[in-house]
Amino acid sequence: MGTLKTLGQIVAYLVGTRTDEAPPSRPEPVFPLNPRCDGEAIPNSQDIRVESLPNPATVTIQRQVVTAAKAPPATENRISIAKDCKILVTDGQTGLAAAIKKELEAQDFNPVLISPAKWKQKTQMPRTAGLVIIPDPESKRPDQDLKDALTLTRHLAHDLMDSAQNGGALLATVTRQDGAFGFKGEGIEKPWQGGLAGLVKTAAIEWQGVCCHAIDIAPQWQENRAIAEAVVREILTPGPVEIGLEPDLRWTPVLEPHPYPWGEIKLAPGEVVVISGGARGITAAAARALAQYLKPTLVLLGRSPHPVPEPAWLAALSDETAIKKAILANEYSGNDVSPQMIEKAFKARMANREIADNLSHLKATGAAVSYYSVDIRDAERVQSILNEVRATWGPITAVIHGAGVLEDRLIIHKTPEQFERVFTTKVNGFEALLQATHKDPLRYLVIFSSVAARMGNRGQVDYAMANEVLNKMAQQESFQRPGCRVISINWGPWDGGMVTKALKREFEGRGVALIPADDGARCMLYEMQGDKTAPVEVVIGGQIPVAKGKGQTPVQPAGQKPTAKIQPRPPLSLTFTRELDVKHYPILQSHIIDGKPVVPLALIAEWFGHGALHENPGLVLHGLDDIRILKGMRLEGEKGIIRILAGKARKKGSLYEVELELRNGHQAGKAIIHSRARAILTDSLAPPPTFNLSAHLGNRPYARSVEEVYDQILFHGLQLHGIRKIVSCSAQGMVAHISAAPPPIEWMTDPLRHRWLGDPLVLDSAFQMATLWCFEEKGAVSLPSYSASYRQYRSLFPSDGVTVVLEVRKATTHKMCGDFTFLDAAEEVVARLTGYEAIINPSLFKAFKPQYAAIANE
Repeated sequence: MGTLKTLGQIVAYLVGTRTDEAPPSRPEPVFPLNPRCDGEAIPNSQDIRVESLPNPATVTIQRQVVTAAKAPPATENRISIAKDCKILVTDGQTGLAAAIKKELEAQDFNPVLISPAKWKQKTQMPRTAGLVIIPDPESKRPDQDLKDALTLTRHLAHDLMDSAQNGGALLATVTRQDGAFGFKGEGIEKPWQGGLAGLVKTAAIEWQGVCCHAIDIAPQWQENRAIAEAVVREILTPGPVEIGLEPDLRWTPVLEPHPYPWGEIKLAPGEVVVISGGARGITAAAARALAQYLKPTLVLLGRSPHPVPEPAWLAALSDETAIKKAILANEYSGNDVSPQMIEKAFKARMANREIADNLSHLKATGAAVSYYSVDIRDAERVQSILNEVRATWGPITAVIHGAGVLEDRLIIHKTPEQFERVFTTKVNGFEALLQATHKDPLRYLVIFSSVAARMGNRGQVDYAMANEVLNKMAQQESFQRPGCRVISINWGPWDGGMVTKALKREFEGRGVALIPADDGARCMLYEMQGDKTAPVEVVIGGQIPVAKGKGQTPVQPAGQKPTAKIQPRPPLSLTFTRELDVKHYPILQSHIIDGKPVVPLALIAEWFGHGALHENPGLVLHGLDDIRILKGMRLEGEKGIIRILAGKARKKGSLYEVELELRNGHQAGKAIIHSRARAILTDSLAPPPTFNLSAHLGNRPYARSVEEVYDQILFHGLQLHGIRKIVSCSAQGMVAHISAAPPPIEWMTDPLRHRWLGDPLVLDSAFQMATLWCFEEKGAVSLPSYSASYRQYRSLFPSDGVTVVLEVRKATTHKMCGDFTFLDAAEEVVARLTGYEAIINPSLFKAFKPQYAAIANE
């Protein structure tokens, strides 16, 4: 991007087109736009033409219902828990937690009761291999309880995953809905408890090896001792994630294919239907289907502002490049404009156009349409709007709740703020609608839930929890509203709406069929044809498959670069920008060469990982290929700017590849590219290769102390003193014990995540080992320049550090080539870096240690 001198060139670059191409004109809309979008009089019944809904037998989108099936007794194949690890049990104030603790102690485990309100005040938690969450049924803040449950689970994530790899670990929740998660049809009193099952089902997908269970106890079963025995038996036994328990029965929810209902929708033309979720995406598709087949009065509630007429300079344009150029020319003056500002303005203009077009099309069907801009969580404003609607149109007869947002992150990275935004839009928004319509004669209450709630989904724990609460609220509302058809549709992924291009690509790669918007909307109408005997919760569309097992990825041969044909580099887009200085990145004070802070390659690798994952939620970083330093990044002034650019993920076998670049400004009309790499992403990490450490230890101990190495040879400051001990050094390589990196907040003031994707201190210390080996064997120090392949075999590096083995494959007076293997305390491979190359140059030592430069000549 540094080559682009004008903002017009920036706009062209952002959309990947040439600036000299003539933009196509925008075709005339089929219907004239109505910019006001206010209410219109209901047409006379003789003017309304209602189409017939096709027979549902023609539908190809799968429909499944959830039923409670009797489960066989739990097996005797129990997991093992290390004796020195704790099992934490939250105290739900019912006596059950104490009974579970006593039962665990009787079986020689090490349980600890904790208070959900007080654990957050602890700065350090005991080493944990299990967590059992028991909610307080009388809680006055169930939404806060769910957020606390997620926060506690995230806090213990590292311990649980580490314990799972070293023996066994468990995560369980214990609720009291109806003993079968609401599927007995008898109604439930605590629908918010359903959110805990969404948490556990998602953890079961994200945390391989952790034994996860959501257990629902029949409310009439009150014998805590017997319940505790049953619960402990379940949580220690692998099996179905969801288990309902009665004194003599085990239940588990199952999915069964069923045909769509076929009957009558009891809505007359002109009757009022309120739809949350706006006039875009899948809710717009639902509104189109209602308008086409029923002609009600549609009241659409959305976050976007009211659409306004488009200016003349925009109305005829449809090409993205042309629109961005026009925005630049007409909405900005001067040079103080960034690509992000243009992109934001473009999205706002396109949202305005989409809403206006959709409303115009809806009105053309003969239906009355009104659009209101509102935050659906604002109960007072929702009430005010619906009061106005009743005064104009009459009582509300149907509500469709489709509002929702996504903040996809793995549990281990999910923040309370992300959870709150996702959860409140779904749950608080629905509560606002219920409150505002509690006196209306509702005949239909339709909730747009998600298959993520029924099955769990990687990266969507908050979305799964929120939609599971909605599922249970629907069960409760159906029981309390005998004259209302209540439906909670657990949709599979749609082709549109919140399914972004990145998510669509992921689903396609996993064989998940997306629901076409118009077909999905008709499926909603078929569900509305059902009567009160029809199930409340249904699953429509493709299920999201869970990755099974771990496939092995071959390791690149030592010292060999990939031999694939060279392909043209795909266009890259900006993923993030950061201001670089020692104030915001104090770690740079420990990486000074020749008097100037230099960005470590290990930190660049971390940034590349973030850049690759930015548009690919649900995938994990497996490694980096072709990591190349093109120009060292020195901080010449007080501040600099880093820009990470990434290409679109390309599927290659079971993996995904993302091209990456680190840029910083431009020079002589060309972008300054400091580094390049290709990220390797995957659904699940491959198992590690085997490695024989004893074969590489050698019998030549290293003579220098670590203090002497850092004082007289290496230039690294205190924060990068990662080498704890050098075990051996020979002509064939080196073995050393390396410390783990501290949390990112100790290296920078505004980290991208609260945990490292890899371990930059370990990686940098490995490069230090290479430099030290070159000094000892070749008489000169070195700096890294290239690596053919890096593969990481677990999501987190060990917190107690690793052993690093450097195997030198080739060395000349100017270049060293080798491989690194990173091992945990059990000598299992954590990661490998192969095809490493370092440039050896005697003049570097002066930049490293001017005061000791004479040592190099001794």
